[in-house]
Amino acid sequence: MKKSIVLKVGGSILYDHLLNINFDLFKRLKKWYWEVKDVYENIVLVTGGGGLSRNIEEKVAGEIKKEIGIHSVAMSITQTNAVILAAYLEDKDIFIPHTLGDAYEYLHTGKGKFMVSGGLKVGWSTDMDAAVFANALEEERVYKISNVDFIYDKDPKEFFDAKPIRDMSWEEYFQMFSIVPNQQHQPNAHIPVDVQCSLFCERKGMSFHVTGGKLLYEIQDIKDILNEGTFIHK
Repeated sequence: MKKSIVLKVGGSILYDHLLNINFDLFKRLKKWYWEVKDVYENIVLVTGGGGLSRNIEEKVAGEIKKEIGIHSVAMSITQTNAVILAAYLEDKDIFIPHTLGDAYEYLHTGKGKFMVSGGLKVGWSTDMDAAVFANALEEERVYKISNVDFIYDKDPKEFFDAKPIRDMSWEEYFQMFSIVPNQQHQPNAHIPVDVQCSLFCERKGMSFHVTGGKLLYEIQDIKDILNEGTFIHK
């Protein structure tokens, strides 16, 4: 029986610091997608917002007073990123949902489904969307490619002797990032897996595989990159 794969593509790597689209990454994702399309029953790609989303948020924050309005704007950028990526992949079979209901209905009917989605619920991170999609497909693992190669035992930007952690439990993750039960999502918190999503995954017995960062420069093949990084599990 074929398995499914859910891959979150962090907004931090969709654009460079000048907000140019990272078409080198898109090219590698496209190559991977077409190589594995027959391997998986379902392929779900979830796009983050990254620098573009934060840039737009900052520009509207002074004029839009309600937080839900600002979050809605940020979420719409993730959806735009999904449309760009789906168009670049050039597969007529790809479905782009506009609501959570669309996504659930699509994932629960038929076989051989291929979906690219941005964020679909205000107040959620796109990490959470990816986890919910994986749960709907009864998959226990979410892959995430972002600007983080590994989770380290201390901040590698401050400590040259920081060591990468290849395997850790959710309990260890919660301790490292001071996450407590019922803690809410914090936008732009800059942690490898969002608070709300990590709590959801721990509760559901799901895992996250975090990779990317400098590995994107050292390894060309996305399949090989997905074998590196930090595996977080129950």
